[in-house]
Amino acid sequence: MVDNPTRAYGALAVVVAAAVSGAVILSGFVAIDFVLDAVTVWGYMAAVGVMVVCAVVSWLTDLPGILSAEFGGNGR
Repeated sequence: MVDNPTRAYGALAVVVAAAVSGAVILSGFVAIDFVLDAVTVWGYMAAVGVMVVCAVVSWLTDLPGILSAEFGGNGR
């Protein structure tokens, strides 16, 4: 059970957003024609923007520390 649900699930949402945008960016390196047809150039640029925002949020809030404190084992 988490101690602070807003903080815990907010941090988890940032990680999920980073993972999804990272998958879009990675697939752009693997199959750029498919990505540009599926999500267009604006979607690809939005994925890059989301990744930058997630990186800034992670840097400002100690995201790994929050996730380990809220979801870590801690012997419970």
